[in-house]
Amino acid sequence: MLYLTFMANSSAAETSSNPFMRKTIIVDAGHGGDDGGAIGIDGTVEKDINLDIALKLEKILKFYGFNVIMTRTEDVMTCDDGLDSLRKRKVSDIHNRFDLMRKNPDAVFISVHQNKFEDTSQHGTQVFYSGNNEKSKVLAEAIQTSITSAVQPENGRVVKKSGSGIYLLYHAEIPAVLVECGFISNPDDVKKLKDESYRMKLAILIADGLLKYLRNC
Repeated sequence: MLYLTFMANSSAAETSSNPFMRKTIIVDAGHGGDDGGAIGIDGTVEKDINLDIALKLEKILKFYGFNVIMTRTEDVMTCDDGLDSLRKRKVSDIHNRFDLMRKNPDAVFISVHQNKFEDTSQHGTQVFYSGNNEKSKVLAEAIQTSITSAVQPENGRVVKKSGSGIYLLYHAEIPAVLVECGFISNPDDVKKLKDESYRMKLAILIADGLLKYLRNC
C-alpha cells in the first residue's frame, strides 16, 4: 500500500517536464560476492539485504525519471579480475566504486548497508554523510527523517559525519551518504530486515528523502 501511495503521488513522474529527468543517482549496494559484510545474529548476510533494498530503490528512482547507476546488480564484487587475495579484491572493489563518483561529478551517491554491534540492544537506521560537500549532510538528514518519522518513531539517532573508516564518503566530492538501514545484530531489526515489505518501505523512504532534498537544495 505504501508503495502504491508513493507512486500515485508523483504526477510528474516519467513526463517531459519532470525536474528529475537526467539527474544521475549512484546507488551502491554495499559488499557482495566474496565480501559478505556483517553477519547477523541469526546468520543473515548483510550483502543480500543491501542488494535487495538497492534494487528496489533503483526501480523507484527510474520510475521518477532518474538516470540510475548501480555499483552492482548481482551478488558479485566490483573488483578487477585476476587478484589473488580477498584483501586485494576488496581494495580494488572500493576503488572501482569510487571511480563511479569521480566519473559522474554531477551525481548523488547513496550507499546501502546494515549495521552490527556487540550490544544487541542497539537498533535503528543511522545515516552517515561525507564531510567534503555541505549538501551531503542535508541529504543525510532528509533520508534519516523520512525513515524515522514513518517506520521508526522511537529512533533518536542523528546523522553522523563519516570518518576515514568509510572510504567512499571520506573521499567523496559529490553529495554522498551511507544509509545503515538497521542492526542485523538486533533481533527485532533483523526480523524486519528479512521482511520484503519492510525492505520495500525502506527503499521508498530513502527515495522520499532524496526527493525532498532535491526539491529544496
